[in-house]
Amino acid sequence: MSTGETILFGCIGGLIPDALRFIKGRYELSIPAYLSKPNFWIGIILLIAVGGFCTWLIGPANVKEALAYGFSAPELLSKLFSKPSAQTDRGDARFDLRSWWAL
Repeated sequence: MSTGETILFGCIGGLIPDALRFIKGRYELSIPAYLSKPNFWIGIILLIAVGGFCTWLIGPANVKEALAYGFSAPELLSKLFSKPSAQTDRGDARFDLRSWWAL
């Protein structure tokens, strides 16, 4: 696979999460308000670029790997730098050695 193909499939992989979000909301009657915001489009372009760059950096052997790397790189970065929400956070329950010894 050539370098151009690698980057192209990585960019397509970086676009997959947003494409899935669009497909999920296809039956909604109104167009989401965030589609008119430039920050959304800048973010999509950056995620596509990150997918292409990371795929180029890793150098996959086939198209399937390139799509997977392109998909996972922006996903990992967004999870890494996002603020945990109350719904996804499992609470502040950390392992407390004192409570373990009290058992």
